[in-house]
Amino acid sequence: MQIILKEKNQDGERQEKIYTTGHVSGFYFRKVNEFDETIDYSDIDVEQMDTLVGFVCDVFDNQFDTNQFYDGIPSHEVISSITDVFVYVRTGKTPKELDKEKQEAEEGNETGKQ
Repeated sequence: MQIILKEKNQDGERQEKIYTTGHVSGFYFRKVNEFDETIDYSDIDVEQMDTLVGFVCDVFDNQFDTNQFYDGIPSHEVISSITDVFVYVRTGKTPKELDKEKQEAEEGNETGKQ
């Protein structure tokens, strides 16, 4: 999985930096389930948001911190980025990979019906 943050370089210009994560331990799966039990995602407060962003940082082995995440991610991608990490922790696949698998399965089913 990867996450792209736009960070300022020495000249103050924003450049994309790509962070990747490989092995995600079962501990993070447990944390996602804890969050599901304790957070109402439809009414999330700032403290809970910071906790979830901290979780994202942890999953990426703290290659970036919460301030770097908030500063580098476009505002309209904050929630979807957190959600994508949750999906990856649960399945080992990104949402795009899951969508592709689903599409291929549906196409295979259509071919089999002919």
